[in-house]
Amino acid sequence: MPSDITQLTAGRQLTGLRQVLDCPDTPTTLRQGPAASPGEPPDWLALLCPAHSQALPGWPGPAADTDGLRLSCGSVLDYRSAEQLLQSHADLWLTSLTGVDPKTYAGVWPEVLEEADRVMRARLGEDAADGDETLHSLAMMLAMASRNAAEGNLYQATVPLAYCETLAQRL
Repeated sequence: MPSDITQLTAGRQLTGLRQVLDCPDTPTTLRQGPAASPGEPPDWLALLCPAHSQALPGWPGPAADTDGLRLSCGSVLDYRSAEQLLQSHADLWLTSLTGVDPKTYAGVWPEVLEEADRVMRARLGEDAADGDETLHSLAMMLAMASRNAAEGNLYQATVPLAYCETLAQRL
């Protein structure tokens, strides 16, 4: 498997840019996610600082040099399908934040995101007195993702979800 980032990204369609860690440090290590099938390039690439590279040894894939790529620690270059990106969001933060499990909706993402939006709006109604700006921002971005999915654009739905993922780290 090539470890040079230019080889790993050459000719590939980037489908998402995510920030899965809230760390201001400069990444020095590139971690590669598993490939969709043998012989294929990895589904995602994560850039990590030395501390997170050592703290997250269980993250899949070999470590390699970032070759001068200047993104923050925790940046993930994603090459997965929209459905895979949505499932990743559900696994990492959406289900724990809203209680909405995609399995309940047979993975019908417009319905999943509509219910997550409804739950978040209800939560805001209950928490309106605290003025939590993070929750308000999450609700706004989740509503946008729900609308995009309802319009049939699942890739576009992943864009505000990536922002939500970053915000959810603050809760």
